[in-house]
Amino acid sequence: MTYLSKMQLNPRRRATGKFLSSPRTLHAAVESCFPPHYQDENPRILWRLERVGHEATLWMVSEKVPSFEPLQEQAGWENAVTWETRDYDQLLNRLLAGQRYRFRLTVNPVMEKFCDDDKKRRVALFREEDQIDWLLRRADQLGIKLTTADDDAKPTFAVRESRSMRFRHEKRTVTLQRCTFEGALEVTDPELLRKALVGGIGKAKAYGFGLLTLAPYNES
Repeated sequence: MTYLSKMQLNPRRRATGKFLSSPRTLHAAVESCFPPHYQDENPRILWRLERVGHEATLWMVSEKVPSFEPLQEQAGWENAVTWETRDYDQLLNRLLAGQRYRFRLTVNPVMEKFCDDDKKRRVALFREEDQIDWLLRRADQLGIKLTTADDDAKPTFAVRESRSMRFRHEKRTVTLQRCTFEGALEVTDPELLRKALVGGIGKAKAYGFGLLTLAPYNES
């Protein structure tokens, strides 16, 4: 079984502010929603924390129903249940070629390049056109189409947010580029898309990147 969960966090709680600024801190909080050593025997937990206006929402994909009580104590509202978990397999099993969905995806867009010392290193992509190209080049292997059907073949998505995140990890500072895409996609290979939805896309999944979410498509 695969589950899709979301929880509304209280933006006035101090812990919520820490979660927004430190993916490492939130990663530990996400792990607290599952039994000890859960990830030693199960696939990685995918998660994403997004801020829209005054709302902070945590999304999560896992193979076990999470227990959000520890997070509620830190960043929720007292005596209020602000989370829900759904059977994700119902959506995954309904995917068909030709279907269209709205989507949101937050990734850490990087590419490998040779540096001055002739060693390959991962380099973050900062320019919007490079970030869009990063996702377009992965469309086929994700089982989706991300361009219009006309001769121009324009992207059917855009960059909603792009910023650098810096946080401490042990004795060093980690810098990651956070890029959020929003738009429309068409399913071309349901099986490949299922793998992307439960396995994530790109690097730095432990820090809240790679979770793709779908919503019904509306022509308007």
